[in-house]
Amino acid sequence: MRLGVSPYGSDRAETIAFADAAVAGGIDALWLGDGMFRRPDFAGWRGGLESMVELAWFSGRHPAARIGITAAVLPVRDMDWLVRQAATLDHLTEGRFVLAVAPGFWADELAYRGVPPDERGRRFRECLDELRASLAGEVLSPEPFTPGGPPIWLAGASETMRLAARLGLPYQASRALPAELAPLAARFRDLGGGVLAHRIYVEAGTAVPDGVQVARHVLAGSAEQLLDGLARYRELGVADLSMVLGHDDPTARRTLDVLLTDVLPRL
Repeated sequence: MRLGVSPYGSDRAETIAFADAAVAGGIDALWLGDGMFRRPDFAGWRGGLESMVELAWFSGRHPAARIGITAAVLPVRDMDWLVRQAATLDHLTEGRFVLAVAPGFWADELAYRGVPPDERGRRFRECLDELRASLAGEVLSPEPFTPGGPPIWLAGASETMRLAARLGLPYQASRALPAELAPLAARFRDLGGGVLAHRIYVEAGTAVPDGVQVARHVLAGSAEQLLDGLARYRELGVADLSMVLGHDDPTARRTLDVLLTDVLPRL
């Protein structure tokens, strides 16, 4: 099971220090989310910067690390520019870029781009077809480093999972503790799905405040409890785990330290 983290922080210095410590400690992937509007939970360097630009910067600072966006919201993005950005990152990383895509979550962003929320599924499928065809085509510049383009993963709810299985693409679930993920993982296998990935909040300790992010979906506790949770994800067939650590700078760094020192060497 591959492990990655989101290099979030309250400012540039904290974000850089966190990413540097994670990569130096053996974490091999840096993941960023996607969003258009300013939101209290994703202010500034904690997910508020434009993801593809920030990923390009991280790819230069950590050229051996894999980078990924999780997940680019296709109905609110311009497909031609996304294809060019993805192909460029594919080149800059020499094939170590992952493009996870999703139908979208926030209704206000969809409305801003003129997409009725009840049509996001249809629009997502149209955009996905266009994205895959363009990355495999011979028109837009640059031609991807990876033949056919960087790997595309689907992220979203159950309908997106079924689409991923039907198309033979990796599927990234999110915000489910192991017991919650188990039935979904079983359904994905039954559908003939391939690579199963997951994105989860992780915190060392149990002082996750109410209302912070998705507190009830945080894998929290002692080093032993974190080790048990990560091992259970692996047993469920999760091949790639993307983690958002802590809920502020001190808890993010403490959680990273516990993972690097007490958990990952035993996983």
